Amino acid sequence: MKKKALTLIKEGLTEFYIHTIDNGSIPSKAMNVFYNKRMEINRDISTLAINAYRDLFKKDELIIVDSMAASGLSAIRILKECSKIKKIFINDINPEAVKLIKKNIRLNNLEKNHSQIEVTNKDANLLFSEIANSSDEIHKKPNVISIDPFGTPNLYMDSAFKTIEKVNGLMCITATDTAVLFGVRPKACIRKYLAKPLHTEYCKEIGARILIYFVSRIANINKIGIIPLLTFYSSHFIRFLCLSFKNKKKISSFFKKSGYIIHCNNCGYRSAFRNNILVLPKECPICNNKGVLDYAGPLWIDKIHDVDFIQKLLILNRTLKSPHKKRIEKLLTLAIEENNMPISYYNVHKLCQNLKLPSVPKIEVIIDKIREMGYRCSRTHFDFLSIKSDLDLPTIKDIMYKL
Repeated sequence: MKKKALTLIKEGLTEFYIHTIDNGSIPSKAMNVFYNKRMEINRDISTLAINAYRDLFKKDELIIVDSMAASGLSAIRILKECSKIKKIFINDINPEAVKLIKKNIRLNNLEKNHSQIEVTNKDANLLFSEIANSSDEIHKKPNVISIDPFGTPNLYMDSAFKTIEKVNGLMCITATDTAVLFGVRPKACIRKYLAKPLHTEYCKEIGARILIYFVSRIANINKIGIIPLLTFYSSHFIRFLCLSFKNKKKISSFFKKSGYIIHCNNCGYRSAFRNNILVLPKECPICNNKGVLDYAGPLWIDKIHDVDFIQKLLILNRTLKSPHKKRIEKLLTLAIEENNMPISYYNVHKLCQNLKLPSVPKIEVIIDKIREMGYRCSRTHFDFLSIKSDLDLPTIKDIMYKL
């Protein structure tokens, strides 16, 4: 068999091989071994998150499962950039990926850590099942599970929650099927996530909240609750980090954190409602039009970040060796700003376009003006050209006119 040419790349503190034929190609399932340069910020934040999780929850020895490791880059970075790791499972269903994982482990002089690293070539659900059902001391409940598929993570959530540590386990979930979550393919979203999306200017946030709701319900089926730690959108994916807890009364109290969003297709009015879709208004309260109200949900309508966790990430980010350091700082800072704000956001450029304004006011000026009136306002990491506010839309439009 002809030996495949390899290209050496460096990311963070890690050098790794990818197949030369895959280098520079558009990420797809057709690649020999999947690799996406644009996911580097995901890997950066994941290593920060594991270190923050270890410090905040005083974990002396971590057991980690990287269930879809591809070249093994993320797992190897975790080994080199995180401490107190007792065991890490580096798994991929693709045999070519497993060969590359082993090469990259040798390249980084980690082969001597054979008791710390277990490389497997299995379906992720099978791996989760084997770990969950093992009574071996080394196969204790994992503290951290990473699910990073090409597409939807929905197929793996149930078995992952059967495997994760029930109290203070860290689940790291990626969804790259953004066309589904953002309402471009609404029927697929209903089928995959059991929720109706909306393709609006704030569809990224709607998609993220649908993902969180879906994850929470699968967790609940397994008698586990989740607390969102960080939810972020970047490029073409949503990454969601959450903490597990086990308390039936607390889980039941969390049901009020889910609901629906209504949106007026005529004037742009939007509002969140808890739980019962039957009590949603049938007429827009601003433009009084009937038949123009649409909705999204069920979805998560509570906070999607934990400020203490993000502040720890910001501290750790100062020492990160990454070209995305400033971008990560901006993303995390905006996540803190937006955490107490209402759901949805307004794209300033689109507002100006709809109002036919000759120029676009600076976002900072708009925010200051709204705050001067006694209302809350912030930017959002979902869209750097948008604002969040508890001020009503007609008054925001009036401010835009005056500015």
